[in-house]
Amino acid sequence: MTAELDIDFTSGRARPGNPLRISGDGLSSALVICRAEPDYPLIYVNRAFLAYVGYDYAEFCEKTGGRYAEIIHPGDRELVQKSVDEAARERREFSAEYRVLKKDGGTVWLREMGRETVSGDGQAITVSVCLDMTGEVALREQVKRRGRELQSLMNSLPCGICRVTADEEMSFVYANTYFYSIMGCSPAEAVELGLTSVEKYSYPQDLEMIRSTVRESIARGRAAFELEHRFVNRAGKLVWVLVRCHHDPAEPGYLTCVLFDITLRKRMEEDLRLSEEKSRIAFQHTDKIMAVYDPVSHTLFQTGDAAAVLGVPTEMPDVPESFVANGLVAGESVESLLHFYHSMQQGIPSGSASVKLKTGSRFEWFTGRYTLIFDAEGKPQRSIISYENVTEQHEKELAYQKWIQTFKDQQENSIGYYEFNLTKNIYEGNERRNSGALPEDVKSFSGTVEYISSHYVYEGDLPEYLSSFDREKLLGKYYSGQREIQIEHRRFHADGSLFWVVASIQLIPDPFTKDVKAFILVKDIDAQKKKDLELRSLIELDALTGLLNRGTVVSRVTELLRQSPTGAEHGLIMLDLDNFKLLNDSRGHQFGDEVLREVAESLRDVLRRQDLCGRLGGDEFVVFLPHIPVGPELEKRLEVLRGAAARDYGEGLSITGSLGLARYPQDGITFDELYRKADLALYEAKRRGRDRFVIYHPDLED
Repeated sequence: MTAELDIDFTSGRARPGNPLRISGDGLSSALVICRAEPDYPLIYVNRAFLAYVGYDYAEFCEKTGGRYAEIIHPGDRELVQKSVDEAARERREFSAEYRVLKKDGGTVWLREMGRETVSGDGQAITVSVCLDMTGEVALREQVKRRGRELQSLMNSLPCGICRVTADEEMSFVYANTYFYSIMGCSPAEAVELGLTSVEKYSYPQDLEMIRSTVRESIARGRAAFELEHRFVNRAGKLVWVLVRCHHDPAEPGYLTCVLFDITLRKRMEEDLRLSEEKSRIAFQHTDKIMAVYDPVSHTLFQTGDAAAVLGVPTEMPDVPESFVANGLVAGESVESLLHFYHSMQQGIPSGSASVKLKTGSRFEWFTGRYTLIFDAEGKPQRSIISYENVTEQHEKELAYQKWIQTFKDQQENSIGYYEFNLTKNIYEGNERRNSGALPEDVKSFSGTVEYISSHYVYEGDLPEYLSSFDREKLLGKYYSGQREIQIEHRRFHADGSLFWVVASIQLIPDPFTKDVKAFILVKDIDAQKKKDLELRSLIELDALTGLLNRGTVVSRVTELLRQSPTGAEHGLIMLDLDNFKLLNDSRGHQFGDEVLREVAESLRDVLRRQDLCGRLGGDEFVVFLPHIPVGPELEKRLEVLRGAAARDYGEGLSITGSLGLARYPQDGITFDELYRKADLALYEAKRRGRDRFVIYHPDLED
């Protein structure tokens, strides 16, 4: 309830006719009393408040027109109104920070604390005390500014900085801009992709090492420790990082970490390791020729056999210029060869080149790679070179180009042709810009799949389409040896009608970059597909009910059982209609056929997409429920099927369903075993009075 206050007024600053008596000029804090009405008509303000704003009383009344809202900064009025109104509704004190306008044109920040009450004469009023918060607000802004400056400094540092929880997941509490640049994503993208912990980024083989190092260091009370490990950035590339961690016992639940990208250093270390183990490298690359180059004296050293390949001495000075001077390099490769050796002379740690060199009377293609060995001062001392004859590979490249042209020629009978760099997720074109052309802003494989699936593909085929065109799955198929994929699906014509197409996907390695290329050709197969479907329907379906016929059910269930993984559980159900013969005899065979169709439709409605249902003959049906364990869920499905079979036709004529269930694998692992035992259970259901289900158990064999 609102308390009633009798306020004594003695200062003489009440508005004319005000019956209240208020005393407040002796207070050191500002006091404001208003009517609880729009714009807060003023009843009283004391000297302390007037001192805040720099007015005398007459000036204040003239400035505000007797309304307290007029002295509040326009940008803050709505906030004050909301705070007072909410507090009044909840019958509690209100508190708000806002600006008021000073006489000199400036503003002063106030914190107002008060409540709505009732005066002695029954008026609803607000009584509040105001404190000058200008200094505190300025201090807060200074703290915020310094916080932003610190954040800016953290983001400008050329290293990753993050704070993580000191647990198994090591969730990120904070990370700076450079950290996310190492990971190849923005903070928002990281959250969207669920990349919110060290566990999500770390290379799987390194994760246990990271955890054990952190656990052991904390357990031993180490305030600072470091480790090197790999991250997988958003692009899927491995990034080596040096992480220096600090653990403060005062905050035991957190680690502060500084990360340095040491990928290049690791690459150099690996190159050096390979260089120092020349004999092992040579063994691993038995199809390559080895050489040693001195980048200081510009001398190339080779074994006799290696030198004989190019017909040069085992110790060849003034390389690479001597290669050019002696006519050992084809004109088209001179620049590449010079760059290859000059890179070694300049101290670039590793490199490669493809050049055309003279062997006997002809020029052949060679690819070469080098790794530098540095001295203690970081100067290049030796370069280990391996090179090989790739003329055959070059011929393959020509064959590749011919294959591409052949595939492109097939566009003439297509409705869409697309080329992609699948590895880099880049759309490389559709030269004909035919009916399958894409908008200019679609520039990736993923974008193409998203656009076509949302504009052309029939929704019933979307799951299979999206799965077949999943970029990661296609790359997986390529690396497992599968290079050709086809998917038939339905698309929409411009008029909204459906037609069948086949999308042929060819996965080919780019002979130059080793990236995986995807060539996709889409053809209209509507006429042939409809003929095939019609023929298949005649072969596989029961003509009366549209369910699978006996032969199809047997073959499909047999194949599913054969492919069942270890631990799978399935159910085979025999369903027989009770009293169907009586109904058939009473109403006629035509009516009986309609009943069978109705029951078939009801069964279809209650079954899952992966379930199989067929008619074995007469009023006998079979249902196969894959991947459903024994228990309440299975019994619920049986009850639903029993209900779906029930029909009441009046005049004492009705049908119900009796069901028998056999389970895979406990009751059998072949169709014949399950069928026989489900039939025994069905017979038991009939014997017990019909309109029920029975699950097979060995006692039924007696």
